[in-house]
Amino acid sequence: MEIVASFVSDYIRNLEKSTDSLLIEMEDYALKNKVPIIEVEVARFLEILVKLKKPKRILEIGTAIGYSSIIMHRAYPKSKITTIEIDEKNFLKAKEFIKKSNYTKNIDVIFADANDALEFIKADYDMIFMDAAKGQYINFFEKSVERLTKGGILVSDNILFRGLVAKEKNNVRRKNTIVKRLKEFLNMITNSEIFSTTIVPIDDGMAICYKK
Repeated sequence: MEIVASFVSDYIRNLEKSTDSLLIEMEDYALKNKVPIIEVEVARFLEILVKLKKPKRILEIGTAIGYSSIIMHRAYPKSKITTIEIDEKNFLKAKEFIKKSNYTKNIDVIFADANDALEFIKADYDMIFMDAAKGQYINFFEKSVERLTKGGILVSDNILFRGLVAKEKNNVRRKNTIVKRLKEFLNMITNSEIFSTTIVPIDDGMAICYKK
């Protein structure tokens, strides 16, 4: 199921496709190895958010192969990024790609379950980017929200989950659980007294929360 018509997505992706050799290599690797990374239009959107916000410290929940980490750091080279990845193969590949980017001093990759890692991470962050297990977004949010500075932004990817979040019924049990939890998370952030939130129907949906 698509949120945005395929011909629109194809047009945008053709306009905004990567020209950097490292990003192209990462995109090819992700495609061949079926590693989910953000689509190019999401990458450009995230890049603009970082350029506007200029966050000194960024927390990323869900590294994959380091694609979004590299994009965010390039958008604001003064940033320091802490990123968490649970899959060992992805973690090692992320380390490899980040080394190629020469950002090892700026991007710290933690190999751990985010639920565990967030228990011991004590630094404050100007921006948090969540792109990990969708059914865990509430847990990630509750464990990291106190680490987000006033005026900071929380960005959550795949928030509409193939459009299923906007539908009333779904017959697949696993998806039902994810959809139910995403709906609960969306209800939480859109009715929060400490956040101003907007939902952006780009690719698989993104939520942008500003901490008042």
